[in-house]
Amino acid sequence: MEAFVSGGAGGVGAAAVVGVFVAAAVVGGFVAAVALAERAGVIAPRKRPNAPPAVPGLPIIGNLHQLKEKKPHQTFTKWAEIYGPIYTIRIGASSVVVLNSTEVAKEAMVAKFSSISTRKLSKALTVLTRDKSMVATSDYGDFHKMVKRYVMSSTLGTSAQKKFRDTRDMMINNMLSTFHKLVKDDPHVPLIFRDVFKDELFRLSMIQSLGEDVSSVYVDEFGRDISKEEIYNATVTDMMMCAIEVDWRDFFSYLSWVPNKSFETRVFTAEARRTAVMRALIKQQKERIVRGEVTKCIL
Repeated sequence: MEAFVSGGAGGVGAAAVVGVFVAAAVVGGFVAAVALAERAGVIAPRKRPNAPPAVPGLPIIGNLHQLKEKKPHQTFTKWAEIYGPIYTIRIGASSVVVLNSTEVAKEAMVAKFSSISTRKLSKALTVLTRDKSMVATSDYGDFHKMVKRYVMSSTLGTSAQKKFRDTRDMMINNMLSTFHKLVKDDPHVPLIFRDVFKDELFRLSMIQSLGEDVSSVYVDEFGRDISKEEIYNATVTDMMMCAIEVDWRDFFSYLSWVPNKSFETRVFTAEARRTAVMRALIKQQKERIVRGEVTKCIL
């Protein structure tokens, strides 16, 4: 028994010594990591001259723990009461400037647009916008100016607005008719304006883009016809849901090599579905053009 206890004590002593070395290595590694993080700006970034006030946060994660709710604008408004209309927060390894007044936002988005327009998109938005291939998400430059010019001339310009005036009038009349019918059928039931707006705005976009309110389309990749509701889900609803998908690697770029399969599956699947549906709509439109059935439309 004495030999066992002695051996056990020796083992414990050896383990304690090894434990000390391991602990020292871990602590040393952590200190080194903190030093590297500070140098990289992950922890306690250096203050720049005339920098906006910073909202205090935690090491490594910054202010992420304070942005857990689904309505972060309410948190931003509370911070504005303390730190003013311009302040900075940290989301992981990135610093973000928050603008909380109309005047400041207008100056940044209009007067100083060319100097701040480099878009740092999330992984989800990078995929959904085809790496900034949309005018609203592209960096300021030749591509942005060219696409903006096309959008203004074909969709938002004066001539384009006049061209589709009757389509917009039809949308307004349809909305009014639907509201009147709903009130007449059951005046005591609250009206859900969102559903009416959704249906009519999507109908407007289809007519302006393709010249008709498409009710169905055959998608080769699906091997079947899909309904208008499925078209809406693939091109609008799924995109909106994926746009707010959070990939934790966006906050810690130095861990971008770590796979996030569930996120990637959701986003890339939605993008593939959107691409398949849009390809089918364009194919159908080309066939209508060949048959001479296309009226005024953008495509």
